[in-house]
Amino acid sequence: MQFRSTLLGLAGATVLAGPAAADPMTYVGTLDKLAIVVEFTGDPGEPSGPLAARYHYRAQGADIPLQAKSQTDGTFELAEEEACREACEEGKPGPIGATWSLTVKNGGQTLEGTWKAGKKVFDLKLERAGVRPVEGEPPVTPLDLYNFTVNTFYQTENPITIASSPYDFLRLDMPYDVGEKQGWPDATFVYVTDPRTKFPRPRIHSLAGRPPFEKANDLLEDRHWVDNIAALSCKSLQYAGFQEYGPVPGGSDGTLGYYDETTSKVLALTPKLISWSESGSVFCGGAHPYNFLNKFVMDVSSGRMLGLGDIFTDVTAEGLPGETLLGYVRERREKPTDQVEIDFEAECGTDDLISQHLAASLKRDGDAMKIVLGLSGLPHAIQACGDDFMEVPAADVMSLLKPEFAALLN
Repeated sequence: MQFRSTLLGLAGATVLAGPAAADPMTYVGTLDKLAIVVEFTGDPGEPSGPLAARYHYRAQGADIPLQAKSQTDGTFELAEEEACREACEEGKPGPIGATWSLTVKNGGQTLEGTWKAGKKVFDLKLERAGVRPVEGEPPVTPLDLYNFTVNTFYQTENPITIASSPYDFLRLDMPYDVGEKQGWPDATFVYVTDPRTKFPRPRIHSLAGRPPFEKANDLLEDRHWVDNIAALSCKSLQYAGFQEYGPVPGGSDGTLGYYDETTSKVLALTPKLISWSESGSVFCGGAHPYNFLNKFVMDVSSGRMLGLGDIFTDVTAEGLPGETLLGYVRERREKPTDQVEIDFEAECGTDDLISQHLAASLKRDGDAMKIVLGLSGLPHAIQACGDDFMEVPAADVMSLLKPEFAALLN
């Protein structure tokens, strides 16, 4: 089995199309014998101003800031920050741990030089790998480069490609650790893990009849990549150069923000549909952790996510359940009998939440498919109120389902 990220390699990603001098330029190469990727604020071959950068070791993935230091014709120096973590002081630059000295070769196609930290001196060899166009103000600092990644890809639908961000694409285009195949006789899946971020996410492995599932795996990978970006960006906050508003309480300790403790579980997979969950509690600094338990349904062939309105007929244009669906759920769902649970539902206002946050997922038990209904997308303050409260055999709700979805179930 192959995944998209292992099919797209560096060799096919090194063609540039007339970059502007202020467009961020990505290089790949080695620091001593360690593979690295570097993104400069401009073109080292034709700099329009002082060059700053960020870089990562491919085996680690987290950004390290390189501050502009000095620049003359064909040579320039950068100051590499050390992690300061909780010792970072607001408004003050981070400690410098090493100096990069680089010489431009072949019109900027290659860069060569040294990395110096005390008595340690290592060779630097870099080769141009890609460029991304800038919209708006060109980046000047490592923070500008860092913010581009976070603002462009986190919690958005912007794909991470060699064109949109060579630096981030090459950061994420790494081999996975692949778990054991599991599933059902007609549909199998595996969990894959980026060894740098440590949390598993699913990929479809095989389907009976060999229907196409590449688009589904592409979307699963896109989601995985975004979570990887979030985890690695959180780890990078140990550097003062990435702390826009000063030290972040609880978020500057060099951890992955607890993304490495998040989980994912395939709930159902058939040759036509996949349903899975993602859950965890992540914290990259701020007022409180982000606790979540989300469930998803996807059309395997098209790779399209299916919401409530794609599953049931009685759903408003805003994606909320209509009166028929609400009545069915409120009447059929199992109500609590324990007084503590009764009081908890009353405090949550579960019946009111159903009208605003009803969500559906699937559960496969052998050959039997069930529709699972619960609450999703709750505000942080009432996240504890979210839970599944109803499982019904798919055959029992066929009259409520859209014909297109019923056909996928069958």
